[in-house]
Amino acid sequence: MSTRQSPWTLAELKEALEQSDSFAAGEISCTVSSDQPGVLEVQLHSAGEITLFMVVGETQILTSTVLWPCDAQEDPASFEAMMLRNHKKLLPLCALSIDMIDGREYYELFGAMSVRSTLDSVETELRTIANSALELAADVGPKAAA
Repeated sequence: MSTRQSPWTLAELKEALEQSDSFAAGEISCTVSSDQPGVLEVQLHSAGEITLFMVVGETQILTSTVLWPCDAQEDPASFEAMMLRNHKKLLPLCALSIDMIDGREYYELFGAMSVRSTLDSVETELRTIANSALELAADVGPKAAA
């Protein structure tokens, strides 16, 4: 089956991820954010303790992770131009955005999928965004992030 019959809820998604056989014991932990109700924080311990944020909307599940402050990037304009030219090759299943967090601009990776996506697709999205974030930080991130 390529889609779920009913859309995911945040609670169902949390439970499914925690009980998934796809992740090794202790590889993943999920908590509903106390700061932002409706946001599921997923920590992938096998991917450098990276935290992904998931929001289940009416039609989409949005997954994101914060990279680093824009002002920490050496020559942000060149970095952003390079990313626009190479985005498809560097970030499969992901998009790069600039978001304001506590008055400071940050680069953020995100992806969106149907709220009826299979658990396998959700897990693929989590791993892809986490791996892309780690590779991007290592390859082109600020020297302090490496």
